[in-house]
Amino acid sequence: MSETWRLDRLVLQGFKSFADRTLLDFPDPVTGIIGPNGSGKSNLVEAIRFVTGSRAQDLRGEELKALLFHGAKTRPPQGVAEVRLELSRGRERLVVERRIEGDRSQLRVNGRPTSAKALALHLAGTGLGRGGYAVVGQGEVGAVLESPEAQLLAHLEEAAGLRPVAEAVRLTEERLAQAAALVEEREKALKALKEEVEALAREADRAKRARELSLLRLRLKRSLLLARKEALAEEAQGIRSRLKALEAELQGLQEAMEALLSRKRGLLAEEEGLRHALEEAHLALKEREGLMGEAGSLRRVLQALDRPPPPEPGPEPPRPEEAPEALRARLRSLREEIRRKEAEVQRTEEARRRYEAERARYEERLAARLEALREREALRPEVEALEEEVARLAARLREREGLEARLKEVEAQRKGVAKERERLHRLVESGADLHEGPRRVRGLSGVLGVVADLLRPEPGLEQALEAALGPRLQWVLVEDEEAAKRAIAHLKRVGGRATFLPLTLLRPRPLPEPKPFPGLLGPARALARLRLPGLPEEAVLGVLFGDTLVFQDLDRALAYLRAGGGERLVTLEGEVVERTGAITGGRVRAGGEALSLRRRLDEAETEERALAREAQALRERLSAFPHPRALEEAKARLLSLRARLERPLPPEPKPPEPPEAHEAQGLEALREEAARLEALLQQAEAHARFLERKRAWEEWERLQEEAARVRARLAELEKALEATRPLAERARSLEEGARKLRQALKALAEEETRLLTRQNHLLAEREHLRLTLARREAAWEEVERELAELPELPRLEGTPRALQARLAQAEAELEALGPVNALAERALAEAEEKLKARQRELDEAVEALLRLEAEAKGVEAEHQKRLEEAFARFQEAFRRYGEALLGGRAEVRRTARGLGLVVTPAGKRTQDLRLLSLGEKTLGALAFLFALGELQGGLPIAVLDEVDAALDEANLLRFTRFLRSGRQFLLVTHQKRTMEACHALYGVTSEEGVSRVYAIRKEVVHDL
Repeated sequence: MSETWRLDRLVLQGFKSFADRTLLDFPDPVTGIIGPNGSGKSNLVEAIRFVTGSRAQDLRGEELKALLFHGAKTRPPQGVAEVRLELSRGRERLVVERRIEGDRSQLRVNGRPTSAKALALHLAGTGLGRGGYAVVGQGEVGAVLESPEAQLLAHLEEAAGLRPVAEAVRLTEERLAQAAALVEEREKALKALKEEVEALAREADRAKRARELSLLRLRLKRSLLLARKEALAEEAQGIRSRLKALEAELQGLQEAMEALLSRKRGLLAEEEGLRHALEEAHLALKEREGLMGEAGSLRRVLQALDRPPPPEPGPEPPRPEEAPEALRARLRSLREEIRRKEAEVQRTEEARRRYEAERARYEERLAARLEALREREALRPEVEALEEEVARLAARLREREGLEARLKEVEAQRKGVAKERERLHRLVESGADLHEGPRRVRGLSGVLGVVADLLRPEPGLEQALEAALGPRLQWVLVEDEEAAKRAIAHLKRVGGRATFLPLTLLRPRPLPEPKPFPGLLGPARALARLRLPGLPEEAVLGVLFGDTLVFQDLDRALAYLRAGGGERLVTLEGEVVERTGAITGGRVRAGGEALSLRRRLDEAETEERALAREAQALRERLSAFPHPRALEEAKARLLSLRARLERPLPPEPKPPEPPEAHEAQGLEALREEAARLEALLQQAEAHARFLERKRAWEEWERLQEEAARVRARLAELEKALEATRPLAERARSLEEGARKLRQALKALAEEETRLLTRQNHLLAEREHLRLTLARREAAWEEVERELAELPELPRLEGTPRALQARLAQAEAELEALGPVNALAERALAEAEEKLKARQRELDEAVEALLRLEAEAKGVEAEHQKRLEEAFARFQEAFRRYGEALLGGRAEVRRTARGLGLVVTPAGKRTQDLRLLSLGEKTLGALAFLFALGELQGGLPIAVLDEVDAALDEANLLRFTRFLRSGRQFLLVTHQKRTMEACHALYGVTSEEGVSRVYAIRKEVVHDL
């Protein structure tokens, strides 16, 4: 078997906290470094990393100065640091030195300066150096399994030496990307150039079409002008012929107009004579209308005068002695006096009625006063009795309030105790103070309970008995060994570990009673009870406690031991004195809390039941007391009676005065006088009516005479109207003749209008034709001028309209073309030459890209082949190391993102890395790191900084067995088991900021 590298010596001075020259030899396979936190143990590990090529940033420092000794209370800082590491492989020796001076560091190998890359070659096969896995720093190992899958694959590539290949693959991919980008850029440029050529071709076509359209437009313009010239000459000739015809027609119209005006003058003279005659007839008719109006008025007057005669007045009645007005005035005065007298009589009657009412009220008030006096005398004894009842109820209610206050206090205490009991119950039920195994088997069939749940110590002995039991407090009491086997199988499935005590396998040995001794409280087995009835209490407690005795304090326990006692002793404060004389004591976290917690739960349940009984008794007592409403009702009745008793008596009433009497004889005399005056007034009114009828009869007779005069005048008017009746017929005849003359004049006017209209139309047409002729002649001259400006081109056949349409179409097409590039054809030729050159360049770039892709595929294939070979070796190594460190299964799989790890510790089924304990994650990470080291030829050296800090007892045993694998281990640890596995130990201390190293004898370690 070939020899491997080993660490021989580490020498450092001025590095971090090691101010003095410090030398550590490593002749043994496993060397441990121990010491308190902050003493500088990890600085030794960082010194190894530093001398093997790590940078300051990897060693908790931003720059090299951070790695120098910065001074202490009695020591100045140092500006130089030096670390030397000596390794050997058989007869081969390797000495690596690194020195810091200011901001620079120097590397030397075997006394010669070297570079970091050369140092990595020298350290090949040791696992040391940057990227090596031989040194695992504090806190690094736990994060390995939680790294992303891509990061795990990167670790594998680094360990397999494939990082340069991966870097080459990456560089090739970058070059491919750059080449593809270049090809894409050239393709875009070629595409743009092609588009430019196409655009120039379109521009050249447009320029050619524009030239053709311009020539066509000139020919069309010339042809159109020639056609328009011919049309204008022909149109001018037609206009001249039309002007001659118009002149002849205008002459005829002038002659017809003169004849019409002569006839019109004769008709107007005749119309004037008829008009004078008609005016005279109209005046006579107006006089006749005035007579007819007068006759109508007289007929209406006559109709108003013709009325029936009024009744005759008859004989004249006797004349009255006085005038009616005087009689009415006297009667009004008398009636006023009568009303005054009647009011006095009414007031007298009302006074009498008021007197009678006041008399009745007086009698009622007098009776009410007498009734109130009688009621007051009757209320006094009732008020006294009710006052006594209120005092009695108040006393009872004060007693009730005291009981209610006590009930509220008891209820509040019970609720507080209930909440505390519930909290303690949840805490006990959750098993937070139990280990994982005992907690998971509670409730299984055949499991009676955990010792911590079943044991009930005497008050005040919880801490002592918990110290006496130690780990036995977590034992599980079961019915028989079958129940224990079922529980163990359950724990194998779900995880956890526990110790079971079957009742069928109890073998308690007989224990003698101890002799009395000062401070001895008794055997521990006799100071506790089991909570479940029916169990063999004495046997169970004997197995759990054995011969353990409980003492009041440590001094008396030690006195008992010195006096020859051979039992195991425990004190009230939890100190334990073993039979061998070993003493365990000090302050522990949560000492006695498991049993005290359950005692507090029992006390809380007992106190809650007692408070509930007391509350029920108080409620029963309260049911016998009157309700507070009874007192309020009694007080209300008392207040009502007192109010009635203290109510003031009605005042004593005074009798009313009777009203004065009034005589009614004067009122009767006034009424008789009023009757007499009314009779006289009726007689006077009858005489006045006679005089009125007499005046009406005389007025009627006068109107009859006026009606006779109106009839006579009406007869005269009728005769005059009869004489003027022929005037109407003459007026109608004259009007008919005037109407016919007007019709004839209207016809002449219409004819005159027609002739004038036609004459005006002809004149307007003549002026229009003359103007049109002038315009056509001017247009002809303009066409001649335009033709002179145009070049001589062949004429196109067609009508002016067709030529104009073709010209408009050509101009529209030419305008649609817009501005054209006259140099487009020359630019097109140049662009086509440039396009051919760019196409050749693109073809060359594509060919280069294909060659580069072929190279990339070759590199990638080689990388994948070597990665698969490395993965196969790593997979086997990880399985082997996982089995050695975890006692279970460790697998690694390739995934789409990188590497996937599957770790199943011994006795567990879980494969989820998140469900592993911290210790299991640590061992899994160590297996991963050592497997990576196999890819580098194995890890002959392993420097581990507190990787065992999170390991429990079982995992520590596996770890210490792994230390015997043949490698050289340098361990920084706090674990006693790890120290025991070391062949040599160094202790590190710190005094005033300066670290020192001491060699420790192995036998001293065994005594720790």
